[in-house]
Amino acid sequence: MEPGQSPGFWDHGGLLPENAPREKDILDASTTVNPFGPPFSLEDLLAGIGKGWTSYPDPWSASLSSRIARRMGLPADCLVPGPGATALIYRWMETVRPRRLVLFEPIFSEYPRAAGVYGIPVLRVPGGVPLVFAGGRPESAGEWGVDFGRFEPQAGDWVVLVNPVNPTGQAFSMRQAQEFFVRLARAGAGLLLDESFQDFLENRDSLLGSIAPDNPFLSVVRSVTKVTGLPGIRTGWLASSRETVQKIRQSLGPWALGVLECGVMDRYYALPDWNFDRIRQARDRLFAFFVSVGLPVAEGFSPYLFVHTNWGRKAPEWRDRFFRERGVFVRIAEGFGPRSGSDYVRLGHQAFEKPSVIEELFSKNRGSF
Repeated sequence: MEPGQSPGFWDHGGLLPENAPREKDILDASTTVNPFGPPFSLEDLLAGIGKGWTSYPDPWSASLSSRIARRMGLPADCLVPGPGATALIYRWMETVRPRRLVLFEPIFSEYPRAAGVYGIPVLRVPGGVPLVFAGGRPESAGEWGVDFGRFEPQAGDWVVLVNPVNPTGQAFSMRQAQEFFVRLARAGAGLLLDESFQDFLENRDSLLGSIAPDNPFLSVVRSVTKVTGLPGIRTGWLASSRETVQKIRQSLGPWALGVLECGVMDRYYALPDWNFDRIRQARDRLFAFFVSVGLPVAEGFSPYLFVHTNWGRKAPEWRDRFFRERGVFVRIAEGFGPRSGSDYVRLGHQAFEKPSVIEELFSKNRGSF
């Protein structure tokens, strides 16, 4: 923990309260990690590593970079693997040093936090309309209050978009993202695109096709930790121009990834296809439950749910009394920056592992909220 930070500085994952129930009773629905585990055999993974534990790995993960690049249709020198997307976000901030970071809210809270570490000014652009809930998936970013047209980029700006958005689940189409990227580049501004959940959408809205060795205005970050369901093994990668990637690789230093991290990503990208139907089915079940009890829930495209609880200032108290004391952890959305964030919770993957537990707690305490 950094000096001056409270135990709850990260309100999800890792730092559970001292009075938390026994570990086997905890259902941590505050995180967005695949609860059904990796889409490959851990036994096969370990067998494949063999005696690799006793040797240094490739210092620059060159063969892994080539495998991922081939799978995703990228030049190998435009991609750098790293120990998780979060670490790569910090290295990106250190390397690129935007004149100003522009954040369309709500957004993953690690971006303003990382910008603060490197003294990068942040411009927050709040949503212009109330968030959309049950009644159909929005067809445009404007329906979610994200108005690209009103924003005037300046040279040296970098805009961050998470697609699909964390925490609401909205998805920007490839056309929308591409048009916005072109407008930014014309102004001498860049786009940092977080596609950590694109695999769940079968990469339908990805802008990886616009990555090129000499394109300095686009960077794309991916988390592999989330899709493999192995949060204790930090894995991810970043794609950008050749120059940016080379600088980030040097910043990470040699041997940034061990044989286990390389093995996980190598196995994942060697799979002939990915199937997340089980997560979608579990997510749809919980979505239907919230609709049935009259709690507004965003009908986005993500592998998590964004629920309007209307808890307001009571949010920390009710989270603790009705959920934490029973070993269930949910994330209040205040840190993501939506208006009245304490009125929303995001339910991550583990909620789908035991949906009956979530249904029981919300049903039992519905009259108390």
